[in-house]
Amino acid sequence: MRSTSGPSRTSAALVCAAALCTLAGADPQPGRQPGRQPGRQPQTPEASASGATAPADVDAILERVQRRYAAIRDVSARFVQSSFVASLAREEVSSGSMVVERPGRMRWQYDEPEPSVLVVDHDVIRMYDPVENRLQLAPLDGEALSPTALGFLLGDRSLRDTFAAERIESARVELGVRLIPRAESGFESLELWLDPNTYQLRESVLRDLFANRTRLRFEAIAENAGVAKDAFILEVPDDAEVVDLRR
Repeated sequence: MRSTSGPSRTSAALVCAAALCTLAGADPQPGRQPGRQPGRQPQTPEASASGATAPADVDAILERVQRRYAAIRDVSARFVQSSFVASLAREEVSSGSMVVERPGRMRWQYDEPEPSVLVVDHDVIRMYDPVENRLQLAPLDGEALSPTALGFLLGDRSLRDTFAAERIESARVELGVRLIPRAESGFESLELWLDPNTYQLRESVLRDLFANRTRLRFEAIAENAGVAKDAFILEVPDDAEVVDLRR
């Protein structure tokens, strides 16, 4: 049975994936093309960061995270999303795959328990629900997203400028940082759980203003492996209902 209460799966995905997509807050270096160069293996900061000791100062952590992600042009992964709906005191679990390409392109596909696809391509958000056979189109602007999420998705915000940050003390192996928006936003906080050696994002936890919580755990992460040409093309049946919110 489809849930009709609590936070939208896709709205939470937009905020969390936007942070994943552009943690560095900077576009790829001029002259470089996204994807794998012929005859070369994908390059990430894994090797140089390996074995590093995590700093205690949160600003130093953010600096290392941003420096790491400055070299990332595209990311793909499998994910498991756990959404706690506060009004129902119920946990809902879904899973699927995602791919993001900086700046401003993303495909977020749910496989279980019900299929749906969300594609962001620079200036438009497309959401297709196969169960309802409905395609929704919305503009990628401050009305469709909070300014915080929008800035990250478009790649023009930095962590320290956008968030107040604090370390999360935990027995977990991963390094935890809690980000609190400095400006008005549609969410209360965003937790980042990072590999303590490479600073790769492994998990995010979004808490909204109504005590709902969305946890995203990323698996099989690939960085700078290139993106398929059709990754951001959304094909739907000819008889799909189209709801265009851009007008």
